[in-house]
Amino acid sequence: MFLSSQLKRPGLFGQMVLLMLAVIVSCILLITVFFASIIDQLIEKTTGQQALTVAELVAENASIIDAFSTEDPAQSIQPLAEKLRVRTGADYIVIANKEGIRYSHPHPDQIGRVTETSNEIPLTGESIVFIDNGILGEAVKAKTPIYDEKGAIIGISSVGFLTSEVEDVIFLYQLRVAGFGGLALLIGIPGAFFIARRVKTLIFNLEPEEISHAFSEKQAILESIVDATLAISPALDILSANKKARDILGEHAIGTLTEPHLQALIQTALQNPNSLIQDRVLMNNLIYIVDISPIQAKETAISGFVLTIRPFSEVEDLANELIEIQQHANHIRAQTHEYLNKLNTLNGLLLLERYDDAKAFMKMEVQELQQTVTFLMTTVKDPLIVAVLLGKVNRAKEMKASLTFDANSQWLDFPDTIQSEHIVTVIGNLIDNALEASSALNGTKAAVHLSFTDFGNELIMDIEDNGKGMTAEEEAYFFTEGATTKNHAQHGLGLAIMQHALHQLGGEWYRSDRLQGGTCMTIAIPKTSIDYTNTKERKNHD
Repeated sequence: MFLSSQLKRPGLFGQMVLLMLAVIVSCILLITVFFASIIDQLIEKTTGQQALTVAELVAENASIIDAFSTEDPAQSIQPLAEKLRVRTGADYIVIANKEGIRYSHPHPDQIGRVTETSNEIPLTGESIVFIDNGILGEAVKAKTPIYDEKGAIIGISSVGFLTSEVEDVIFLYQLRVAGFGGLALLIGIPGAFFIARRVKTLIFNLEPEEISHAFSEKQAILESIVDATLAISPALDILSANKKARDILGEHAIGTLTEPHLQALIQTALQNPNSLIQDRVLMNNLIYIVDISPIQAKETAISGFVLTIRPFSEVEDLANELIEIQQHANHIRAQTHEYLNKLNTLNGLLLLERYDDAKAFMKMEVQELQQTVTFLMTTVKDPLIVAVLLGKVNRAKEMKASLTFDANSQWLDFPDTIQSEHIVTVIGNLIDNALEASSALNGTKAAVHLSFTDFGNELIMDIEDNGKGMTAEEEAYFFTEGATTKNHAQHGLGLAIMQHALHQLGGEWYRSDRLQGGTCMTIAIPKTSIDYTNTKERKNHD
């Protein structure tokens, strides 16, 4: 157990340090050997050139050339050669005739003997540099011919430098190269530790297995997200995308993002890096809500964006549910408040023992409510729409406003194919806005009048109020998502959702100003469903 823990593979930090040290040591060794080899070759070449230069100077020496014609050339040549050897630093200078008999040598006993190496090349008129063993040992040698005054070859000049001395010089330079290598190693060791530590810090001190696990976990989480989610670089390269995003974008989610609407949103996000962007986008004939959030680490520039794409229909369904819940709550609150007032009034009449007035009050309230219920039940086919209209009547009473219906109204020719939930969203929002606009201007004199008909091929409803009215600029503003005059977080979506719900029904709305003041909103809903097969048509309606 102890042995296995001791032999445990080092972590990423240790592996990086060992790897960098191995690379540094290998590079230093290779460089040291390479430069040592170069220095070796350079010194040998330089020594050979130096030996050839000395040999040529000796061969051109006039005193030596003249001595060849004397009875005893060695007597004159030996001292001259030794003097030149000492001055040039050569290890030996040998002068020999064409037969190879020496006239000079560092060891005088070798004078008169034949040279051990061949003189064939110098006697042809060419110089030669080579390394060979001789009497004094291995040496870098150079041989060159000696010419007389007539240009005839009369002997050879041979100069040598022992390799043992050359090797001493090479070794000295090799020590210097090795010293530089050691210095580089001393610098490289702390450098390897610093780089390894820096890399570990950048990857949050995670080990490779942990990084792999985190990546797999991230992919699993990304794929499990119900909404389409993808990460985009500032250059529009797709960094990651889950299956839902790939299904929605199709070929636009391969490599680089090419969907033009999303490209425009990302450009907007780049221009506003500190803002969260949300907008509606039409893609593949469907409307989507797109949220864009920047990818930004601490104290660093934005490295990309995360896009979350949700079908607008899902958002609309949630909003409709919320609106219906709010409407039901408002209806219950209005009814509770209204009935509480009536009960208090009835209780007061009973305490005053005015029983006849109490009976008349109860009869009047029952008749009024019964008349409204009877009217709506006989003129509107869909019970859900009847319920929302009754709720708005109670809402109007709570606000001390008047909500009336045209006596000739009816919605009895109501096809089953029409989704009444969308109609509830449309008329509920329009009546609420009409009541609030009227109450804001007229208080208890606020009045909203509804008339509706199913004559022809459309269901038509007019909602009139006696508010302050609406300009064309206000109309364009209020029918955009988030526009509101109410300082409340839940306001700002109603009219936009109403408009989209109306378009889902294939309907249209119109606004007109009343002569006596206020606004008339008209909605027209076709009894037969409309299929927008043309993209341009859908854009016009969405």
